[in-house]
Parts: sequence; C-alpha cells; structure tokens
Amino acid sequence: MDALEQKLAHLPKRSGVYLMKDAKGSILYVGKAIRLDHRVRSYFGSGGRNHPKQAALVARVRDIETIVTDSEMEALLLEMTLIKEKRPPFNIRLKDDKRFPYLKITLGEPYPKAIITRRTPADGSRYFGPYTDAGALRRTLKMARTIFPIRSCMGRRPGRGPRYRECLDYHIRRCGGPCIEAVSREEYGHLVERLCLFLSGRGEDVVATLEREMTAASERLDYERAGRYRDRIRGVERLMGRQKMLAARERDLDVFAFSRDGDRAFGTVLQVRGGNVLGKETRRLGGTGDAPAEEILAAFLTQYYRDADRIPGEIVLPTEPAGGETIRAWLREKAGRAVALRLPRRGRFAGLVRLAEENSRLDLEEARGASTRGGVEPGVYRLQQILDLPVPPVHIEGFDISNIQGTNPVASLVVFRAGQPARGSYRRFTMRYDEGPNDFAMMAEAVGRRAARIVSGEFPAPSLFLVDGGAGQVSAAVTALDQEGLGGVPIVGLAKREEEIVLPGGNAPLRLPRSDEGLKLLIRVRDEAHRFAVAFHRSRRHRETLASALDGIPGVGRQRRILLLKAFGSVEAVQRASESELARVPGIGRVVARRIREAADAA
Repeated sequence: MDALEQKLAHLPKRSGVYLMKDAKGSILYVGKAIRLDHRVRSYFGSGGRNHPKQAALVARVRDIETIVTDSEMEALLLEMTLIKEKRPPFNIRLKDDKRFPYLKITLGEPYPKAIITRRTPADGSRYFGPYTDAGALRRTLKMARTIFPIRSCMGRRPGRGPRYRECLDYHIRRCGGPCIEAVSREEYGHLVERLCLFLSGRGEDVVATLEREMTAASERLDYERAGRYRDRIRGVERLMGRQKMLAARERDLDVFAFSRDGDRAFGTVLQVRGGNVLGKETRRLGGTGDAPAEEILAAFLTQYYRDADRIPGEIVLPTEPAGGETIRAWLREKAGRAVALRLPRRGRFAGLVRLAEENSRLDLEEARGASTRGGVEPGVYRLQQILDLPVPPVHIEGFDISNIQGTNPVASLVVFRAGQPARGSYRRFTMRYDEGPNDFAMMAEAVGRRAARIVSGEFPAPSLFLVDGGAGQVSAAVTALDQEGLGGVPIVGLAKREEEIVLPGGNAPLRLPRSDEGLKLLIRVRDEAHRFAVAFHRSRRHRETLASALDGIPGVGRQRRILLLKAFGSVEAVQRASESELARVPGIGRVVARRIREAADAA
C-alpha cells in the first residue's frame, strides 16, 4: 500500500479542510467537508472520475493533508483563507484579487474631505465601495462635489500651499472654502452629512431636507441661499433619476449572477441601496471548469464577502448555492444579524437577477473580444472551437448564387476579416453555366474560379470557405476546390431553414443555439453574401429588360439605355415618359426621344 492509499484509508471522520498536493508538494486543490473521509474518497471512486476536471485533478494527486475543525462553518472560513493564500489551480477563485478603490470621507477631521483610496484602515473615516471602475468613481465624485462642495485637498487642515489659500475648486464652486472661512463649520458639516446620506442610497431624505431649508431661506428673503439649495435639489434628483431601479421603500440588497464559457467565468454583483442601484462589481472567476452552478455560486458568494466591511440584509441569487445553510450561518455571524438569501422566480427581484445575468454575459463577451489580438470578434474563436479548425478563421470567404429559373445567374463572394466585412474585397461573378437552373453546378463554378485565382497567387487563401446551401452545394464546392488544388482549406455550408452547419464528407450537420457566437458570425457572412448576390442579380435583370424593350431603336445603344434607366428607374417609366421628358435626359436629345416615344406607342 503506497502513501496515498494509506492516507485514504485513515482519513478523519470529522469536519474539516483537505489539501490535495502533487508530487512536488504544491497544493492543487483545497476543499471543505462535513465528513472528510467520505468526501475525499469520493474523488477516487468511479463517480469522481466521470468528471473531466476531477479526473485531471486525481491523476496529479500524490498526497492529501487534512485539517479538522469543530464545525462546518469553521471549515468554510479556513477553506476561504487557504484559497486566498495558496491560490490552488483547481479551485474556483476570484481572479481579480486586487484592491478596488473606495470613496473615503475623513469624518475624523474638523473639515472632512472626499478622496479616493484603496485602503480601508479603521481611522474613523467612512468608506463607500468598493468600485470596480475607478474612472466611473472619479466622475461620480466630481459630479457629487458640484452638489455638495466639500474639499479634496490633502492633510487635516483645509487649503493648499504654505499660506493655505483658496484654490481653483473654490472659484468653480466645487469646495465651500473652509480654508478662508467662506463656510461655517456647522454648514460644512451639513454638506458632509448629506453627501454621506446620498452615497448610502438615501437621496429622498437629502431632497426633503434641502427642500425644507430652501423654503426657510425664501421666507427669510435670503434668495441667494435658496437658489443654492434649489440647484442642489436638482442635482440630487438628476443623479437619482439615473440610479432609480426599485421603490424607495425597498431594503438594501446585493444581486448575484454569473456567466461562463468553458473555464472562463464572470460574476456580477448589483449593489442596491434604498431602492437605488449604486454600482456594479464584476469579478473574473477562475478554475470553474465543469463545476456545477451551485458550487460556482457558493465560491463566488463566500469569497466576495470574505473581506467585506458591510453585508446587506438581503442577498438575491439565481439559484441555491452549495452548502446554503452553512453560508447563511456564516453570513449571520459576520454581519451580526440575519441575512436572507432570496431565490426569486418572478417579480421585480427576478428582473434584477436577469439584469445581473445580462451584465455578466456582456462582461464575458467583452472579455472574449478584448482577450484577442487586433480586436478579433469572439465568434471567430468560437468557430475554431466548434469546427475543430487548426487556426482561428480570421479570413472567411462566403458564396451565394442568385437567379430566377436559371435566368441572369450570378454569384457573389464576400470576405470577412477578424469577424468584420472587408467590402473592398467583395467580388461578383456572371455565371458562364447556361444549361438551365442548377445551383450545384453554378456554386462549383463560382468556387472553382475563385480557387484558381488563389492558387495563381492573385489572392491569399482564406481560413474558411462558407457556401449558402446544404449538402449538395457543399459537395459541389469541395469537388471544385479539389480540382483546383485547394482541397486543404476548410469549407462548410449553412442551410437557411434550420440554420444547420453542413459539414463535408457526409458528416451529421451541427445544430447550435441561435445565441452561439460562432453561428451568429456564419449567419452574418451568409446574409451579406445573399444581399450582395441579389443586388447584382437585380441590376443585371433591369439592364437586360431595358435592352430588350429598347432593342432596335436607331441611336439607342448600351450607354443610352443605362442613362435612361438611371433617369427613370425602370423600363415601364421610360415607356410612360413624354417626348419632352425623354429629351431632357442628358445625352438623349430630341431626335432620339421622338424615336423612343414612337417605339413605345407602336408597342
């Protein structure tokens, strides 16, 4: 019996934390359990090996260390601490483990100031946050100080420079000017108090107080002060109007959601205070793999509140987290009061959960796009994954055929680079095939002509060909590529009815949800090829119709037919036009106009 088997045979029958290590002693995974022996052995049974992530973990485990605790809550606390310190690769963890900025109001000073900080020592100050977007925080503070003009200068004493004179903030009304005693300490204290109330989500209380003071100032005939109160009321209401989400009577709450794609996941928390959405926090979650949603949510929830200074009375979740009762007990102990975990299915809270999920989805999509080079659309990388391509299809060429019962057949070629149309590279083909309607033969001709010019070196080879159609069109295009010596380039079709991705070689088509980024990119390419082909076919049909209607009229050749079509828009309009109207077309003249009119009357 080796060392690992001995460890598994003598695991404690207690609650606690287990640390799985590799051959070098590095910690791979940290977990908690009510019964360590049952939980740890489950990894090495047949059930645990059915999960790819667990199978990969177990294959690397060479040692297991356990730490027993008196309760599951102690195990939860210890697990969070070890994950933060050791950062094991197989754990779900918050990747953005940096210090987020806070808005600090230095209440311990005679004239408090408002500053942005990333540290929260217990120095008597009040902290609002954290905020994930430092730029948005600076903009919020700038706007708030136009309504509540408190100082931003450093130091306990207000003012800048050795003589502590007023600065530009005073002259542009972003500071009351305590350094030159332009505002009393009592009035300055009211400004600070109201700013704190507003940042806490109690904007209605601030407005009510300002309205009372505005009325009192008006009754004293102090109209200048009343005007300042009026401006502050408008500013507060303007900011509140941007934040309003729920009725003011609603309690404080945080709304959690997350979205994931493979091992990449983003969690979102909407912070609602007094009915106002005061902010959104986004955290990247690492190591999610194929973990159940309940486990991801539990890890996100506990790690988010691990270092939090304040926990609201309600937390709204999309689903019950793993170990929900233990988490409730831990939150109750940390907050010093009951904390409700709500799982809404309908109503306004369910709407907030959907909003948080939408935010996390957008953050995930943005990260997929931002993590690529050159601004490549995320659908490009999704196509590489679902089609098992050797490289991302940064260069895609799409084909479509347009004809009516075989008449005026044309083909279009559109080019997409990095997921965006490259319109300067579009091409149009007038079909040489003239044996009646045959979409397969015409598709083979269009693809073959393009392939021949690629092989000759005139154009670069794409990463992926896309044809509009099903198995017949794909097979014809594959044959054309093989004949021109370009058989190594991947090719797929897209069938309109079910939006199936048709693969060559008789393989079963792929059916993906309409929300899939790769499918959406293929649809864009196909629709653009169709639009371009139809436009070319329509122009050729109009020209041919005009040529047949005006054929045989002396003096009306190709160039004049084009001039007439541009001037009147259709053959019917040309035939209805009077002689004087026709003569006014540049390049036609009265003699030719009379001949056209006579031909139209004879018809």
